[in-house]
Amino acid sequence: MKYSYRIKDYHIPYTNLYDMLAGTAERYPEKTAVIDDHESLTYAQLASRVDLMAEMLRSTYHMKEGDQAGVLMLNTVNMVAAIYALMKLGCTAVLINTKFRSFEIQNLLGDMEIRIMLSDACWSDKVAHYLRQRCIPLLTETDLLAVHSGTFVYTKAVPHPDDVAVIMHTSGTTGRPKGVMVTQRNIMEAVYGYAEIQGMGHEDVAVVSTPIFHILALAGITAYMMFIGATEVLSDYYNVDVIIDKIRKYHATHFHSVPTIFQQIVESPRTDKDLSSLKIAVCGGAKVSDDVVEAFCRIAPNARFTRAYGLTETAGSGALSWRHKEPLRAVPNAYCTVVDAQHREMKPGEIGEIVVCGPCVARGRWKAEPLPDECEYTGDIGYMDHDGNIFIIDRLKDLINRGGEKIFPMLVEDVILKYPGVKEASVYAVSSREYGEIPYAAIITEEGAAVDCEQLRQYVRKHVATYETPVHIDIVEDFPRTQNGKVRKIELRRRAEEKLRSK
Repeated sequence: MKYSYRIKDYHIPYTNLYDMLAGTAERYPEKTAVIDDHESLTYAQLASRVDLMAEMLRSTYHMKEGDQAGVLMLNTVNMVAAIYALMKLGCTAVLINTKFRSFEIQNLLGDMEIRIMLSDACWSDKVAHYLRQRCIPLLTETDLLAVHSGTFVYTKAVPHPDDVAVIMHTSGTTGRPKGVMVTQRNIMEAVYGYAEIQGMGHEDVAVVSTPIFHILALAGITAYMMFIGATEVLSDYYNVDVIIDKIRKYHATHFHSVPTIFQQIVESPRTDKDLSSLKIAVCGGAKVSDDVVEAFCRIAPNARFTRAYGLTETAGSGALSWRHKEPLRAVPNAYCTVVDAQHREMKPGEIGEIVVCGPCVARGRWKAEPLPDECEYTGDIGYMDHDGNIFIIDRLKDLINRGGEKIFPMLVEDVILKYPGVKEASVYAVSSREYGEIPYAAIITEEGAAVDCEQLRQYVRKHVATYETPVHIDIVEDFPRTQNGKVRKIELRRRAEEKLRSK
């Protein structure tokens, strides 16, 4: 269905992401652009390295517009430069999760059409055999830094804004990850929206805690910082103490991360967690508890805490809250609505599926049908009020249908989390011959806490309908999670049903 909407047109004079970087290098040539564990580059130096890499890829390896290159790299200056070099040529960077095992990477690459692989030496063993069998060149960071032996000739960036910049594989909570084709325009539009809402400038500093192979770090931080001329601080590997140290060392003003990392910072036993340099903290990727937000704000008292709602399919854009405890609102260049099962728009207050439309919406998924009319049907359930505020209730796929009664797990989880001693909770469906599905729950307790599951169940029953009360509650040490920390409820369901069958 085609929706009738109007959104903001920014009229920014950039046709691709390389031009955006080059424009910043022209304005702030001596400003520090990116710092990692090994080196630091100004914007002029970064643009030069991008140019050299792009020329080598073009002249030596004959990479051209539309070609795919695998990228298996750490969060480093070289990774940023390599991605921008590929985007300068109009190539597509197939970003690969470094945590994947060899067979997972091979399965992923088997669906792609890469012509070259860019990898840190530490990961090359994961792909070397596969690449040799298919005669695909492998370039490590040493190769990428080698200057072309011939005369370097600067070449203008060629890509059209609708060229696919990256293919990112979604976290796959219900099955095999799907490659999402994110265009240069998608990322630029996400950047424009973030820049207007957050109001950061070239004097700001962002510390990155999530991998650049995820859309949050690529569009929400890296491309954003490159646009405004701010400084980006990277780390080879994630460690909560390293992140705290770097925020303090570089007097970071911007921190955009996921709930798990905010929680780890809050729970760190360190006494030197004064993060008062932060001006803005953004949490996306999943729901974050109010307790974690309030605890974080105590150690970052000058930060405006905002929640972000976006997907890989929307280049990380979609909706933002202005402050903590304020609701989400669509960014100016995105349109959000709520629809029923027939994709008809619903009235304010009515619950349905959230849809995001606009130029931030990806072209589609690799080897699948394109997304219709620049709209992404998010799979999230929620509603909007008369003022356009967005309220997310749950994931559509997580909805539990107990004999026709619909149960929203997140609402039950919120009740469980209020019980003393409960640290995390997940409510999920288990098959039932009588009802089709029934609710189960798993919890992680606070260290040293003793939680009686039956007493907890009775507590929950006092606060939700009887049919919403979990039939059984398990205490577990940890949840099965995707690579970006989301709970894999399908795995919890499988484990519970195996237990039931073995009885």
